[in-house]
Amino acid sequence: MAGHNRAPSEGIFGTLASWGGSALEYASTSINSLLGFEDLQIVNPDSTEAEQATEDAADQRQQEFTNYRDYIGMDITSLVALPVWIMMPFSMLQNISEIMEYTDRLEKAAKTEDPYERLAWVIGFTMGPFPGNERTWKPFNPILGETFELAMDNGLRFIAEQVSHHPPVGAAHAENKEWEYDMVSAPTTKFLGNSIDIYPIGRTRIRLKSTGEVYSLVPPNCKAHNLIVGRTWVDSAGDYTLLNATTGAKGSMYFTPCGWFGSGHHEISGHVTDEEGKKRIALVGKWNSYLDMQKCDEEGTPLPGAQLVRLWTCSAKPDEADKYGFSNFARMLMSGKGLNPLPSDSRRRPDRTALELGDHGKAGQYKYQLEEAQRAEKREREKRGDTWSPRFFRRTPEKDTFSNEFSDEQCPLWEFNGEYMKLDPRPAMPEGTHFSALCYAWLVRQLA
Repeated sequence: MAGHNRAPSEGIFGTLASWGGSALEYASTSINSLLGFEDLQIVNPDSTEAEQATEDAADQRQQEFTNYRDYIGMDITSLVALPVWIMMPFSMLQNISEIMEYTDRLEKAAKTEDPYERLAWVIGFTMGPFPGNERTWKPFNPILGETFELAMDNGLRFIAEQVSHHPPVGAAHAENKEWEYDMVSAPTTKFLGNSIDIYPIGRTRIRLKSTGEVYSLVPPNCKAHNLIVGRTWVDSAGDYTLLNATTGAKGSMYFTPCGWFGSGHHEISGHVTDEEGKKRIALVGKWNSYLDMQKCDEEGTPLPGAQLVRLWTCSAKPDEADKYGFSNFARMLMSGKGLNPLPSDSRRRPDRTALELGDHGKAGQYKYQLEEAQRAEKREREKRGDTWSPRFFRRTPEKDTFSNEFSDEQCPLWEFNGEYMKLDPRPAMPEGTHFSALCYAWLVRQLA
């Protein structure tokens, strides 16, 4: 079937400063980095909560920019390192899981009889990742084989795994009794100097068990502004589509680019159309706060007396904000209290834990050790002739893509193998690290 027609350009926002001390050593020798769609979160350029942290790094960013000006317009995904001072204590796999905050929208969709309203409720679910609570900090890149798991009271079980290192690809699966969710993330970027374009190459599919319908999501592109000079902020702009691949109905919205003096910032509008392309439901909102629907005629005009229905509202921010701008849901994702996640879980990463505790020096050292261990394991695996395979996902190059999706060449096809659901329950244990995602665990001990 046809692949997606957008032709993304590749690139990366590299190291913009060094931390100093021991972190300088790891930053100068480490060459592993990725900046994708999940890396950059939405930030309001008028926000005061993000202002101080941005200003603290401004001088360092400007001083170091001359080291990277030659990379403008280039793909430097794996050529530079990122220091911990621009990072947050979050793995990219934890970022991927933030879409699970509004799964009640999917449960509402599963119980909705009207097929176009049902599609609209699925759109409401997909809005969850966009606000990001004004975060501009970068998550840690997952180590090959790193995982993140989540369980919630509605029966949801979620697992994400880093299935490829070069190119960097993450895969995720979630399900409960009402629905299934599958995602592959393989974003690319283009470094432009003081900004970066982010192309959310990936594949997101949602299946409602009550109807058997499968929905395919393609989000808009993003652009991060003022990477070097000024307050960093991110805008989502362009076309959004959610295709009901079973029936052909579709939800389409346009994310308005932020104009001069903030005009149009956050605004979104569009329609749900039926199998023949006729408009059935009007959609309007702001991607950082809410989305509404209203039944309309074929011209897109709301019907007389049609009720305005709120599809999604961004959850309230914590009363006491931290410098990263984490939401209450994100804070829950960071906590391992009362849990016993897999040894490969992101919450066990020592660099992430050290950064959460405010120790940048140790965070930098641990990050360097993990990356060196990953390289050493690759050399050891190649020497032994071993082949690395993900635990919970498998490559499926023969599977068809839907008409709105990226091609297999642009985004590799991975599918959940079901093994995670077969794991026995693990009793809770005290919080700690003991991170181990690599096959040859002795390499980590040796390098430490």
